Amino acid sequence: MINGQRIVDGPTETPRGLPLPVTGRALTSDPIVVKQEGAELRTYPEIFRPGTEELADDEIRMTCCGSGNPIVRRAQAATSWLIELGNGDRFVFDVGGGSVQNLWSLGISPAELDKVFLTHLHLDHVGDLHVIYDAMGWARNTPLHVWGPSGYTPEMGTAAFCDHMYKAALWHNESKSGHVPSSGAVIEAHEFDYSQFGPDNPQVLVYEENGVTITAFPTVHCIYGAVGYRLDWNGLSISFHGDGTPCSFEAEQVKGVDVMMHEAFLDAKTFSRKAGIPLETTESIVSLHTTGERFGELCNIAEPTLAVAYHYFLDDDTVDPFFDLLRTTYDGPVVLAQDLTVINVTPEQIVNRLAETDLLHWPSPPPEDKRGGEMREPSEAEIPAWLRQTVIAGD
Repeated sequence: MINGQRIVDGPTETPRGLPLPVTGRALTSDPIVVKQEGAELRTYPEIFRPGTEELADDEIRMTCCGSGNPIVRRAQAATSWLIELGNGDRFVFDVGGGSVQNLWSLGISPAELDKVFLTHLHLDHVGDLHVIYDAMGWARNTPLHVWGPSGYTPEMGTAAFCDHMYKAALWHNESKSGHVPSSGAVIEAHEFDYSQFGPDNPQVLVYEENGVTITAFPTVHCIYGAVGYRLDWNGLSISFHGDGTPCSFEAEQVKGVDVMMHEAFLDAKTFSRKAGIPLETTESIVSLHTTGERFGELCNIAEPTLAVAYHYFLDDDTVDPFFDLLRTTYDGPVVLAQDLTVINVTPEQIVNRLAETDLLHWPSPPPEDKRGGEMREPSEAEIPAWLRQTVIAGD
């Protein structure tokens, strides 16, 4: 057993010399990327343990809560990233299936995780929205705020999606009325107009508060209405692209960021073999995504200090093939993300490692100023009296 992650019988590295997935080390040849030559570098523990490291005022911490795909696996939730800033702000980018269990394990109260930015409405990027919403009552007593683009029709946009998610939770919300505070039983959509994008208006400002700006830009993925985001704060910058076919347009929108997060995908033959899907189908799917060599071409245009690939199927025999393809087109620092990859960004350096969290974690209590909330009247949808009369009384 290595760092409580997995049992490996034999070598713990790939032929390329990279760690095997889920063995407690970041999948990179660049665990530390120096931004300022000669600067005094900060030191970090080899493993990140939640609650043991306070962020500096000029620091960003990024944690991968989901590195995978629609095929949710025990070691790979679907796509999601937590972004924490030294000013106390926290943002969740996408919230794919299985990702919230990783998010909760980081020891942050759900009351402080109420800002979610969606890149598009594929279920592997939004599948855990109900799970993060369900923190209301016991932990989050304020609305859940969700940002995302409009769609080709109103019904295909973020606002309609959030409305339907809220309506789908009606029984859930009614059942809690009168028992726990209901102030958090709200999903507030902040939909921005995708049609604003164009050659003369490549980005739209969607969030500006507390010194943080988040801009959105369109990406090429399947149909109308997919976006990426760029976050700028305190001289640091990161970008998150969601999913899709790489294009020079999106690369130009994030030129020179400290960290560029972009999806990566298996080649069609390997995907077909691994998933048991016909090659013709996997070729069509892969055409909508980013294989290693195309990831490298995107990096050559964007020129990030560090590139991070996620949305990749991790296996012992798939790590080297990604880097083999990548290195045909790009030689800069790259991390292949796995769940609980942690990246610290400072003015001097970027550090990559993994987190170790408690598998039996309890949620952290909300801060004093975020407790309480409105208590609604109990639901009128009462259990029939004849059935309630059969309840076995306790002591």
